[in-house]
Amino acid sequence: METLKSIFKFYVNSSIHVALAICALVQITFLKLGTTDRYAFLLFSFLGSIAAYNFVKYSKVSKLHHRKLTRSMKGIRVLTILCSVFFVYLAFKVPYDTLMYMLPFAALTVLYAVPVFPNKRNLRSVAGIKIFIIGLVWAGATVLVPVVYVNGTFDFDFLIEIIQRFLFVVVLMLPFEIRDLQFDAETLETIPQKIGVTRTKVFGSILVVTFLLLTAVKDTLSLIEILSTILVATITLLFLWGTERQQSKYYCSFWVESVPIMWLFIILILQRLFS
Repeated sequence: METLKSIFKFYVNSSIHVALAICALVQITFLKLGTTDRYAFLLFSFLGSIAAYNFVKYSKVSKLHHRKLTRSMKGIRVLTILCSVFFVYLAFKVPYDTLMYMLPFAALTVLYAVPVFPNKRNLRSVAGIKIFIIGLVWAGATVLVPVVYVNGTFDFDFLIEIIQRFLFVVVLMLPFEIRDLQFDAETLETIPQKIGVTRTKVFGSILVVTFLLLTAVKDTLSLIEILSTILVATITLLFLWGTERQQSKYYCSFWVESVPIMWLFIILILQRLFS
């Protein structure tokens, strides 16, 4: 049992779980574009996500609260190095235009952690913008970059999709902001710090409803997309309103981060049912 617990902790703390969540969102984009078998790009996204997230979480300049991981840090470092090496290798096989579109989001990730601004500040320490930076990076990496990779079109549906993805990720970040109230400095001016926990949940609910309603304005719409969007919006609301300041250790880092994976499985199940 202790071995299983150790494996699970490493799985979460090494960012494997969040990387799978990002890959799930990439695959959702591919499914909506009607393309499959893009496993090389999924692996590319998976490796890059682990490298990027561990860089942000465990770099010396990061002010996150992961200080109980000294025993597993060696393994996480080894995993991060290996993922970085294979990510660079696969980058040479990715089309040049895809890499160019990915570059701004990679730069934002670096600026999020590295203190390059005056007074040794990074983007994470700039008041009020933390989750919106994350939402922008995730939306770009899981919608814009995959669309470029498959030579998709930047049409009206693409615009709606990227807005929806941004809103979806921002809402998923709100439980983390509620959790981190006890860790975040007041200068961060996070949404729960500014308006309180209950109003944060109301704000998130408005974003979820907007995310849901935007589906109706798409030019191309299927029953599967309607049903999957309703279901994932409902799940997201349940996790948002179930968030408390004092929560179980893995409520956010496992369960909330599982929502994109749930979304992918919902779509796959609906495709089986209605195909």
